[in-house]
Amino acid sequence: MSNSTSAPPSSKSLVQSSSKGNLLGLLTAAFYILFTLLPDSNTAMVEWPWVLFWQVGLICPVLWLLGMFWQKRFRWLGNRLDWMVGVLVVGLVVSTLLAPFPMQARWYGWAAICFLAALYALNSWLEIPQRPVRLLVGQGYLNLALILVSLLLWSSQTLLPELSRLQEFRQYGVNLPYDFSNIGLRNGSPIGHQNYVAGHLLLALPLLLGLGIYQASWKRWIWFAGVGLGLVALYTTSSRGGWLGVSLLFVIGLAVLLWHSKLPRRCLGMMSLAGFALLVLLVLANSRLRSLLTGIFTGQGGGELAYRLITVTTGWRMGLSHFFSGVGPGNVPLLYQKYRPSWAGREAELHYQLHSTPAQLWAELGFWAVAVGVGAIALLTFLAIRWLRSLSTRPTPPTPPILIGCLLSGLGTYAIFSFTDYQLDNIPISGTLIIYLAVLAAEFRHPEPTQQELRDQKTRLETPRSSALLLSRSSLPLSLLAGLGFLLAIILWLIPIHRAWMLSSQGFAALSRNDVNTFAQRLTQAHQLASWEAYYPYQLGWNLGNLGLQVNNTNQQQSLIGDGISWLKQGIQASPYQEFGHTNLAWLLLNRDPKAASQAFVRSAQLVPAKRGVFYGLGLSLLAQGNKDWAIAAMTLETLRDPLFITSPLWKLPDLQPLYGQIVDQMEAKYTALLEQAQNSPTLTYQLHQIRGGLRWWLGNLTAARTDWELYGTPLSKGVLDLAEGKTVKPEIAQPDFPAAALAISAWLNPTQRKELLSQTWITATRTLPPPETLQQLMETMARSSTLDQWLKQNAPSQKYRRSRAGFGVISRHADGPAPIDFLTVIENIPMTQFFSSLLPSPEYAPEFDTLLQKERESLLKAIESG
Repeated sequence: MSNSTSAPPSSKSLVQSSSKGNLLGLLTAAFYILFTLLPDSNTAMVEWPWVLFWQVGLICPVLWLLGMFWQKRFRWLGNRLDWMVGVLVVGLVVSTLLAPFPMQARWYGWAAICFLAALYALNSWLEIPQRPVRLLVGQGYLNLALILVSLLLWSSQTLLPELSRLQEFRQYGVNLPYDFSNIGLRNGSPIGHQNYVAGHLLLALPLLLGLGIYQASWKRWIWFAGVGLGLVALYTTSSRGGWLGVSLLFVIGLAVLLWHSKLPRRCLGMMSLAGFALLVLLVLANSRLRSLLTGIFTGQGGGELAYRLITVTTGWRMGLSHFFSGVGPGNVPLLYQKYRPSWAGREAELHYQLHSTPAQLWAELGFWAVAVGVGAIALLTFLAIRWLRSLSTRPTPPTPPILIGCLLSGLGTYAIFSFTDYQLDNIPISGTLIIYLAVLAAEFRHPEPTQQELRDQKTRLETPRSSALLLSRSSLPLSLLAGLGFLLAIILWLIPIHRAWMLSSQGFAALSRNDVNTFAQRLTQAHQLASWEAYYPYQLGWNLGNLGLQVNNTNQQQSLIGDGISWLKQGIQASPYQEFGHTNLAWLLLNRDPKAASQAFVRSAQLVPAKRGVFYGLGLSLLAQGNKDWAIAAMTLETLRDPLFITSPLWKLPDLQPLYGQIVDQMEAKYTALLEQAQNSPTLTYQLHQIRGGLRWWLGNLTAARTDWELYGTPLSKGVLDLAEGKTVKPEIAQPDFPAAALAISAWLNPTQRKELLSQTWITATRTLPPPETLQQLMETMARSSTLDQWLKQNAPSQKYRRSRAGFGVISRHADGPAPIDFLTVIENIPMTQFFSSLLPSPEYAPEFDTLLQKERESLLKAIESG
């Protein structure tokens, strides 16, 4: 760096020169606005052609920054913030180079570099004093637009249709409330997920409040109305982290008022009580937040927070295993199931992010995340305190202090919120963070002006050639060439990736028209262009295998299944730590090569031990090899974790019926043994008695079931047991905890009202109208049963379906193709699975239970793996 000998330019010449080349800045802003207001933008980012749009949007700030180099308008952040950015860049490079999946790391690392380029370009653009306020006002209007779009989309697409549906249910005599515990009823518009919307609102609300205080006249009421509508939008997200952030904002605002306001203390106290009461009322009015509080106070709230505990534990393991580099940007979803703890059960089976920013950054960057995170927080805190102390000695700053204070409040609140979610890969939120940091960097650059600066403040603010902040003339050509060379290399690397994305989109469009040949050709070409992407061979493998299972022509079936097996194997090579590939490969191999199928099922079970159907499939593959003992052991492990599976009509099949008695005998013996090991755990003891009691009741051993359910049963289980013993039971025995089961019992006890009551039962259990054929089957089977037990155990109607692969596209970061479903066809006892499932409970999250099963699982899997 060197001092410039030329005279500083005038204010007019600076404004004229700085206006040149701002087309790229406008394009950057346009892409930012587009992906802030675009409906379901988070999903659109992983669909063609939107993926191309945001990639072009990322290139714009890089070109904008290079243009500032060329015009000699580049400016450092100052105050050692550049050192933090430098450490982050080094960490990104190291992590990318050492990542287990380096191509994915480059994809995400490139995006991070572009966001940093946007920070520096915007920081340099903000050198003109009027621009920070103009930028924040523009951001405020964008926040208003997002709030209005959010409420409009949620009201039209979610609220009104659901209210109409609930009104239809009332015609059947069922009065159900609007239920925020259903994720589909929460407000995720327009970004695509309620937590993203809540995170954006936590950043937006302080700014809107600050603008309302700063701007007088009629505009003030627009901003205050935005705050009110923002709180309404936040309520509709039903985000727990969002309300934690609002509570923190309330505390910060109260502290500022107590410190700085001239209002009487009594008035402030009343305002505080009113605000606190409003927060409590809003929380209690929300069914999801209310259930969370109830669970916490009753000691049963663990399941609500379980998946975050699991994801944080997984992130800790990732970072610890790669301390110096982390696993690399974008590698978390590919490695998640490898590091996921076995005690997690069926909770949080797969994720593409760890729902905690510290956990995510630790997993991806390791040591570098700690260095940058701790350093940046400490430095920003120091700069904020220094800025506050300098307010009394500074002349009127270009950016009003109230707006700076609101930005700091928003960032502080979001920092706390970030412990509950990871959102840095989201353009609207990262863009907002960049704007806030750029404005703060410009404000913090000279918090304590010297006497010379006070005499010549205007020149200081307008002069962009400070030797401490500008690159030297000699370094400009080299920096430009390096930047252009890097950008060109990235573009050349991106071209085949985007071409593969485009070809796959064409292939999926062809598949929707049943043009299988074009689909296979396009996705094969996509795989050739981006062989490191597991998505293309996985989609080829699953779709071809699925088509092979449906055709009747034997030769065509064998060909399609063979191609499916081949492509799934290639997908596993690209991404070996995903249960999806191993499980689907195993099902396709089952009838061709049972031994190879067993090995594939073993690898699947090692990744997600509690995945439903995996140990059952393993048992089938072992049975096909004639290994009956191991088959029984595998199927017993399946039913131990999913006891409701024993009610399936599948066990009546000729091949499985001889095994059923031995499996249920082993189940009771295992539950009894587990009870002896769980004597010091009241929760696990309670669960095991409930399950064993249900097993005994199902097998007809009512006396033994009574010993379990007498102390550890529910009103429903005791009522069902009383009915089985011929005792009189009141219809409302299972209310209010098991409303669907209570209605089913009422239907049994009131034959003349069965159609109406069974309709109400189905609606209460599924929140859907009963299919006419299913309702007819329920009525007919109940009519020909002499007892409720006989109906549930012998005459119950069944349903066949295949479970969907929830989140496959989102986890794969590709959403163009169809969502796969499992190859396993599930056959379920309808009344047991829909109405009476609590009689054989299978907890989603039971770490103690899964820990006790772990040794037995691992022993069997090792034995099978070794042959």
